[in-house]
Amino acid sequence: MKVLVTGATGFIGYHLAARLSAQGHGVRALVRDAAKGERVLGPLGIEAEERIPGDMTDPKAVSRALEGVDAVVHAAAGVSVTAAQADFSDNLRGTEVVIGQALAKGIYAIFLSSVTAIFDPSRPPTEDSPLVQSRTRYGRSKAECDGWVRAHQDAGARVALVYPPGVVGPDDPGFSESVKAYRSFLRRTLRSQGGNQLLDVRDLAGLLVRMLEEERVGRVIAAGHYFDWDEFTALLEEVTGAEIPRLAAPGWLLRLAGRSLDRVGALTGKKMPMTGEGLEIATRFPRMQNSRQVAELGIDWRDPRETIHDLFVWLVEVGRLPASAVPALDCAADPGADRQANRS
Repeated sequence: MKVLVTGATGFIGYHLAARLSAQGHGVRALVRDAAKGERVLGPLGIEAEERIPGDMTDPKAVSRALEGVDAVVHAAAGVSVTAAQADFSDNLRGTEVVIGQALAKGIYAIFLSSVTAIFDPSRPPTEDSPLVQSRTRYGRSKAECDGWVRAHQDAGARVALVYPPGVVGPDDPGFSESVKAYRSFLRRTLRSQGGNQLLDVRDLAGLLVRMLEEERVGRVIAAGHYFDWDEFTALLEEVTGAEIPRLAAPGWLLRLAGRSLDRVGALTGKKMPMTGEGLEIATRFPRMQNSRQVAELGIDWRDPRETIHDLFVWLVEVGRLPASAVPALDCAADPGADRQANRS
């Protein structure tokens, strides 16, 4: 099959494109930056003619990209839980254009949603969780997109929604927020309520490929692994050998601090180190469970130690972290090693 991937030069989209290519499927990508498309996708064997220039909000570019494909995964989006004042209005418009055109052409589609769209601290997220009203523009934009897709699902459209938690792993072309967060976790984590739910980006790519192969519809929670903050810090220390200090504070106080920083950011225009939404999720996030489709599709999440190991080794290899920060990892053993195996 041939699959259009939007956001293919981003973290999730790149790993999906790599997995599809490795398994013999055709990949087409909608790319805004031709140079980045060549740098990121060229090594995967995705030729220039399959890299369609354009933005997800451009109907003509999207129409060209959809010509002759069997399916589409819409992974492109503005994403942030640390930039509360950013403009995310293109997320809904892009979803309407990409998913809307695909469904109008009879093309099976997957929309990569966000847990923020259904995050309710009073209960664990499920496929049937109602959409929520987030405090941030990003959260509201994802709920708007999600609601738009759900309406088409309810009308019988061949479209699936996938909800991953924090997606991490090696080989991130854009050094995304989730990857940056893990680097910052070496400096400090929390001793508070809540915890961290992580999913290896390579496992998410595998799930998406299986869904594409079977044209699964409906909603899928891809939960990965959950750790409370004590468990998560212990895991990081075990894998990396780092000694990690913790910010000990009750959840309500951290959430109040985050909302205060939101107001400071709004007044000053400066990016704050924490946001209300980020701390709301960090201190109140309930444990997620996988949807039944994950097991039905034969997906097993890898050991989170492997995910964390590979992430930090990669961070050192690309110069984003000194090897001294992760003393338990032998990051200098083979600095020129080919990482293609991790990309598939």
